[in-house]
Amino acid sequence: MDHFILMSSIRYPGRDKREEIENQLKNVITVINKIHKKHFITSLDMVLDYEFQGITNSLQGSLEMIFDIEECIIENNLDFKLKHVLYHNTIKTVQSKHTAYERLGFGLIDARERLQLIKKTDSRFLIATNNEKTSLYLNNLLLIYEDYLDSWKKSDYEYVNAFLNHLNYKEVAALFNMNVSSGWRREKSLKMKQYYTIKEMILSGIE
Repeated sequence: MDHFILMSSIRYPGRDKREEIENQLKNVITVINKIHKKHFITSLDMVLDYEFQGITNSLQGSLEMIFDIEECIIENNLDFKLKHVLYHNTIKTVQSKHTAYERLGFGLIDARERLQLIKKTDSRFLIATNNEKTSLYLNNLLLIYEDYLDSWKKSDYEYVNAFLNHLNYKEVAALFNMNVSSGWRREKSLKMKQYYTIKEMILSGIE
């Protein structure tokens, strides 16, 4: 029986606006829990200050969930970034509920150790599956995904969100009262096509 443990934490949490940020994070979690209800074994929930976790039933569903979390932050123009660990926890033989809970507990410990690890690095994503080749492939692609994602400034979010809502550059230009060439340049500078492509590559690389 396969479980995928998703643990996420705000990068560089500060002391300012603590309650506001925690409420924003809870709102993001609520949205994602509704959208991805079918992918959960245990839905996302806050476990520590600025941290949440959940248990999912598929690798693809988990990756789509991470994409949606990041895009929900953009859609709501929120001023924080997250670090994510996705850990593949396999229970090959379950003789009792106690055995299952015990193994799951070890998985949570392993996932948390990896979350603590990436907190010490610049990386925002770490995928650990039971296939080393798949893990390496996904982590390499997520480095590129992260580069596009973090190239956007908060002032870009309203334009990015318009493109993410499947508007083409002509529609975005009209929405923001720009000429068509300005809309095209905005799409180009934000590298929206590259962003869509790397998401597709990440999902197509799953065995």
